[in-house]
Amino acid sequence: MASEAHQNQEQHAANIDATHREAYEYWGYLFKPDKCGTPLLDRLLKGIADLISRKFEPSESPDLTPSQIAAWYRDIGGNYDVLFKDTPPSSIAFIYRSLGAFHSLQPAPTDDGYSAPSIPALKKQGFVTWQTIQLLLGPEEHVPFLQRAVEKYDVVDPASGGLFPKVLPKECFPDKPDDAMETWYEGVATRLKREAEEEAARAHIAAEAGPRISTDGDGSSADERNGAFKYFEDPMYRKARPRPGFMRHVSKQDAIYPIGAEAVTSRFTRAVSGKSVVFQSNIPATSIWANKVAFVCDSSGANGGAESL
Repeated sequence: MASEAHQNQEQHAANIDATHREAYEYWGYLFKPDKCGTPLLDRLLKGIADLISRKFEPSESPDLTPSQIAAWYRDIGGNYDVLFKDTPPSSIAFIYRSLGAFHSLQPAPTDDGYSAPSIPALKKQGFVTWQTIQLLLGPEEHVPFLQRAVEKYDVVDPASGGLFPKVLPKECFPDKPDDAMETWYEGVATRLKREAEEEAARAHIAAEAGPRISTDGDGSSADERNGAFKYFEDPMYRKARPRPGFMRHVSKQDAIYPIGAEAVTSRFTRAVSGKSVVFQSNIPATSIWANKVAFVCDSSGANGGAESL
């Protein structure tokens, strides 16, 4: 009886190993040497973006609002309410611009048609940029989110129309945070804190001297930068509150394999269209972190924009 149970355990382990090998053969390592995601990762993230727009607080727009993204994170065992629900929309938009994540500005739920759109909503390509950065910055947290997503939902491959496999091995991703990414985030946090302090000092002087008549050169406010600073200083929000890590239920996602550097500069431009404001950028190259520039790339060679910081 004992030997039979042992044989069953060995067979189960062999089946798991075979499933993992098969899954890794399908996915492969999902980052290229320049730290951009592979076309397959881009398709997976676009499939998830489409699922979020249809499943969580669906609306006429396919772009993902902060409340939709917050609901998705909660549904897969995470909690990013401190960013997507507690942070002012203008600060979230500032973060997206800093990261070069394509987004639009949508009307607020209470908009009567007379107000300017103010809710930043990630486009599919912007969601790809956002998630790719998070995977490089905090793989220990964000890889399980994706594993849970493919396991829990039927995610459709936008290229083939078929469903993605339910197993996504952790070996398809980096096993530790990217050093250049962490350094860049720290640099942005330092700059934003300094600029917010300088702006507060200028506002104090202006208040004493009379009505304020000038704004920052980039059009951003001290409040926007202060909200963004809190994110860049602690993007995993480990200091801000006790967050439950990924809540695993029995996961089939585990085995063994490899990992993955370059730079780009860019300018950020803005285009306004009707009631939605769409953010675009003219970046020709695929790459990642240079001193003061955020991440951009996609499978076609132009994944979005990055604001010069």
